[in-house]
Amino acid sequence: MAKASTLKEYPTDLTKAEDHIKAVCERMRDYGKKVREAIDTTDEAGDADTADLFTAASRTADKDLWFMESHLE
Repeated sequence: MAKASTLKEYPTDLTKAEDHIKAVCERMRDYGKKVREAIDTTDEAGDADTADLFTAASRTADKDLWFMESHLE
């Protein structure tokens, strides 16, 4: 499954909590972007139900990112 992911590989050499938070935030921003693109794609295809599911996922990802970024200086 990991090989099929379009998200950037997580670094294994991080030792500071802030560096981990930054790395997770970077991936969450990318994930959110891809989910918003999926909203547009499914909406254009006329699949409103799937677009709605992606919209819910996007809202959750944006909220989670906001919480994570609040821990950065």
